[in-house]
Amino acid sequence: MGMEVRPVSESEQAAPVSTEPHSQVEEVASGNAPVGRRLLEALGHWHVRLFLTLIWGVLLFVGFQPGLMSSDSLNMLWQGRMGEYSDWHSPFVSFLLGKAFLLTGSTWPVLALQLLGLALGPVALLGGVAGRRGLAALMLLAVYWVIPSTWAVGVTLWKDVFNAVALLWAVVLLARGRPGWAFACLIAATLTRHNAITASMMLVPMVVARVPMLMKDRVRPVIAGVLLLAVLAGAPGFVERAASVQKTWIGGALLVFDVAGVYAREPAAMEGSPLVARWKWDAAKLGYFYEARSVSPMLWGDPERGALTPGEVLAAKEPLTREWLRLVRNYPGAYLRHRWESYISTLGLVGFSDNYYWERGSYHRLIDPNDLGLKLRTHTAVHLGLVAMREAWPDVVARGALWLVLTAALAVVGWRRRARDGGLMFCVAASGVTYALAYFPVSVSAEFRFYYWTVIATFAAGALWLAQPPSRQT
Repeated sequence: MGMEVRPVSESEQAAPVSTEPHSQVEEVASGNAPVGRRLLEALGHWHVRLFLTLIWGVLLFVGFQPGLMSSDSLNMLWQGRMGEYSDWHSPFVSFLLGKAFLLTGSTWPVLALQLLGLALGPVALLGGVAGRRGLAALMLLAVYWVIPSTWAVGVTLWKDVFNAVALLWAVVLLARGRPGWAFACLIAATLTRHNAITASMMLVPMVVARVPMLMKDRVRPVIAGVLLLAVLAGAPGFVERAASVQKTWIGGALLVFDVAGVYAREPAAMEGSPLVARWKWDAAKLGYFYEARSVSPMLWGDPERGALTPGEVLAAKEPLTREWLRLVRNYPGAYLRHRWESYISTLGLVGFSDNYYWERGSYHRLIDPNDLGLKLRTHTAVHLGLVAMREAWPDVVARGALWLVLTAALAVVGWRRRARDGGLMFCVAASGVTYALAYFPVSVSAEFRFYYWTVIATFAAGALWLAQPPSRQT
């Protein structure tokens, strides 16, 4: 489990008291404080934060209802409507999209759920802090509301967004001493993406720490933690079997991407390769379909120039697996260079091609023409205003590297403050860090949305920092 945890008492879970000097608090309460001070005190109240965040959520809903979609979103919607699922996407999220559409003829319920979770989560974490800390809380929320790193992705019906919402509410429930419901949220989060367990596992110690009977000796929390991790690891497979999903072997996309990356750096590795003979690859074809930023040209490019289909990759599962193992073992330097180049592209450190983040590009921000009656009202003042706000921001806020650095810094702060909150702030920030780092061995596309939980974890950890009472040293 990695770190010592302890039960959190009810007094520690209670909302922190005001840290203002006694005389100032009495002065404000009596109405004798200057108008400016009374205004600042009012702005720091939790009612103001709740009111403003609900307005934020409503504006986003009005501006982007029934939710932006990419081709992945539309594919999941189709699977949910038809009841025919594949393991390429999350059957859990596909099911939610499909049921929402069958009940309402639209996808707006999923968008509403996402926005409600994103809006209320940070407010709940900040609790009732007031005074100067309340103003700091309002400032943190103001950044959260304005910066498009949160809302420009949050209005899209993606499994990345639903994953972040589930994790955020796991943190809220942990902060409020509800470990059972928090673990249910962790299961929901783990069901959204194939690698989502890398974020959920860092919060498991906090679930265990909030069950007093598990903390009576040193062995029980370890056993409980291992069992909970086993449940999280087995949940996706259980759902896939229950839903009778079609097996497409999404892992094959990673292996063929890595194999091509090694070939591109070590042409000698192609000699005697069963894949080169099978797919008739050569240096010219490799130069066409391989790029470190994305596997898309290889799987959805021109077949005449060497591109494959997911079906062809699945048919070559055994030789592809053996070839991948051979290349990693015999050409570790080339493999690591390929992985590193892909990862720094994903982090946004090399160029910026996340065009889906804007109104243009291959990852469209508009709903594809469809026969489902799903239409985005792009002419409204709310939509146009939000789009203009998004376009005005520099693209640095849509780079995963920025948020990885911020969560790492907050993890350091959380570790130093772990005696005050039992390690919750540290685990939340560390969850964002591990989720981002986990893309190093598995990334196949340079997209900012993969780091959405890292973004939300930054604000969640910041909210926990502000909500914790100061040291009671005298």
